[in-house]
Amino acid sequence: MELSAKIFYHYTSIPALYEIVKNKSLLLSGVESLNDIEEASYSITDFEKDFRTLYETKNDKFINYLYENAFVPKLKEFEELARPDIEPFVFSLSTKYDNLAHWDRYADSRKGVCIGINVSKLQTIQFIASGFVQISPIIYDEESRLEYFWKNLADKLIGHKTFRIFPEIPQDLFYKDMGYTLISDSYRQMKYFVKNTAWKDEGEIRLAYEDTLAKDTFSKIPHLQEVYKDFSFPDMNSLFKQSGLDVLEFKLINNKIRPCRFLDISPVWGEGLITEVMLGPKCEQSKRDLELFLKSSGLNDALVTESRIKIR
Repeated sequence: MELSAKIFYHYTSIPALYEIVKNKSLLLSGVESLNDIEEASYSITDFEKDFRTLYETKNDKFINYLYENAFVPKLKEFEELARPDIEPFVFSLSTKYDNLAHWDRYADSRKGVCIGINVSKLQTIQFIASGFVQISPIIYDEESRLEYFWKNLADKLIGHKTFRIFPEIPQDLFYKDMGYTLISDSYRQMKYFVKNTAWKDEGEIRLAYEDTLAKDTFSKIPHLQEVYKDFSFPDMNSLFKQSGLDVLEFKLINNKIRPCRFLDISPVWGEGLITEVMLGPKCEQSKRDLELFLKSSGLNDALVTESRIKIR
């Protein structure tokens, strides 16, 4: 989904900031490692209900065609494919700048930092640009969810946002043959971008990577190469390895051993990626030392600022 703003904020600890800069990578945690309990609350039944609602109320030829030709006839295949055998890995940002609730929840009890990240730079990484790492605002209410549902399907099936690796295949043939797989991808994306309205105040933007989705996509390529012999396909496995996401790792998160993956951001490292590092209201980090560290790491234009929130 297109984001109107480009700079979003990641609240975290000083050690986590150090790891991001030193390793030029972002830690994507499994959803069970996150602080709230309303993750992945959007079910297959919810998705099927929303699709049927759009079909019955929107009076849109595109929705009608997909529902009748790519969804209903292959509902069983859709449901089998839509059940991932591994949870997604996510990296969370926020629209909220210098926000007390975020300092409390995510920045080491106000002792950490708020990192300004230019998401448009991340979107130029080839593995992300191909759609394997989704970047989107969290959806908190039903009206927004239905609108997001429609735009998500349109992006995937008209714009080929996920399947830019084979954009020239005739759409009508592709929809009937493989359309249900893209609808499944759309569900899995929505599943990890829909949350309870209780969390609406967070204004969350999320990067999400799901291993099953990537592997399903890779598994489709031989079939497509056989069917569409006149088209060439890039080496997606090489792009996968370059992203760093092919390696499953483990870290201590909230005193638990949890799976994680690291997204390599070195291809876009440098000016314009990290725009600001703000010290929290109770942060004891030397501003001067942090400025030297960032500059020595190639972040010459990153501002180091201090929170305006005063804590007695």
